[in-house]
Amino acid sequence: MHYPFGKLEVDEDLILSLNGVALNGEPRLLRDIMSVLRNRGFVNDQNSGMVLYRMYRSVAVDPAHVGAFRMHSVRFDLTVMASCLLDREPNKTLGHIHQEAKPGLSYPELYQVLHGHASYLLQRFEGRTGRVSEFLVVDAGPGDAVLIPPNYGHVTVNVGGVPLVMANLVSTRFSSNYEPYMKLRGAAYYLLEGGIFEPNPNYSDLPQPARSGEKYPVSKDIYTDFLCCPKSYSFLNDPTRIGFRYCERR
Repeated sequence: MHYPFGKLEVDEDLILSLNGVALNGEPRLLRDIMSVLRNRGFVNDQNSGMVLYRMYRSVAVDPAHVGAFRMHSVRFDLTVMASCLLDREPNKTLGHIHQEAKPGLSYPELYQVLHGHASYLLQRFEGRTGRVSEFLVVDAGPGDAVLIPPNYGHVTVNVGGVPLVMANLVSTRFSSNYEPYMKLRGAAYYLLEGGIFEPNPNYSDLPQPARSGEKYPVSKDIYTDFLCCPKSYSFLNDPTRIGFRYCERR
């Protein structure tokens, strides 16, 4: 896989190499996401150690690029997700929310699919009640970039039938919070094989899933674009700079 920022290769163990150099990633195992599965009985002693995806954080193609990312408090990550079924659910991430960056607005995050196809499940939590007022589904293929707006938690589902490789840009000023998803046993809806959405019974008064075709404009790829104009990504630390179409949902 060739991109303006470099060449990526993935082996059968989801080990990612960038320009011929293997990267050091953090694995997420099946037992790590057991709490958010529709069917927790799917996990057993034989499969609990299966690697579902690997996360490669703070990746820099060239050491000379590190300073630009640090100066703007942004990091570039890569994630490789296996193509598999977790009982009836396609492979998915644990799910997380972001802390508040400005009054009433949490930190956003920008994803780009590099290989495969993803469904991003976005849900807006209302305060500390755990109530979800909106549930959005954004489908993305190679080259598509998806912005996770302020105040939305998100789960990524690999729906492409092949390993999913995606990149993201995110602020370094906070840590992801997985607790709401773990407490509620996953997202408001479980995405099942065949594109079926099943309500999670641990939520109440759920809105219907709505599809969004909103994509973030990209010139080359988010790594290259960031280095070309880091100030264009200042919204990652100041969500008031994103624009009305997202911040109106405060």
